[in-house]
Amino acid sequence: VNFIVKDADDTKDFSQIKDGDVVILPAFGASLDEMRDLDARNVKVVDTTCPWVAKVWNTVHTHQVRGLTSVIHGKYAHEETSATKSMCETYICVKNLEEAELVSDFMLNAKEGDGKAEEFMVKFGKAASLHFDPHKHLQKIGLANQTTMYKKETRAIGQLFQRTVMKRFGPDLINDHYYEFDTI
Repeated sequence: VNFIVKDADDTKDFSQIKDGDVVILPAFGASLDEMRDLDARNVKVVDTTCPWVAKVWNTVHTHQVRGLTSVIHGKYAHEETSATKSMCETYICVKNLEEAELVSDFMLNAKEGDGKAEEFMVKFGKAASLHFDPHKHLQKIGLANQTTMYKKETRAIGQLFQRTVMKRFGPDLINDHYYEFDTI
């Protein structure tokens, strides 16, 4: 039995995997790139991804289909969240209610050219997709969560974003700008 270790740059080293090996995917899942890499090899993959994690992946897929940015309540470097991010075209991760409040404040108060986008990206650069533009990508959002985060906090974050979207766009347009599916 061998375990896949992460390199200094936080990527997994699959060089020790040989033809015919059995590879067990963890409950937290694997990123799309990792799954593609394994599919390209002559190995047997045993996928033990938790069904609740897969439910989150289905939710962020729905976000992408609807043209929404996925707001993921989770730790951006956690393996589960890394796998979830790989399922998204556009995302931002918030670790807690405090970070969600920063996102809410930006949505309500930032204006093009006021410098707030640059400040925002200093804080969230590592937690957002590479092409993330807060002025553009926080117009339509969907909430998902890392399954190990506190349910109560995820609900509070969802309520915060509901209030934020209603203030910004009006209650009659909430369904055009916010989507939440209970992934907890």
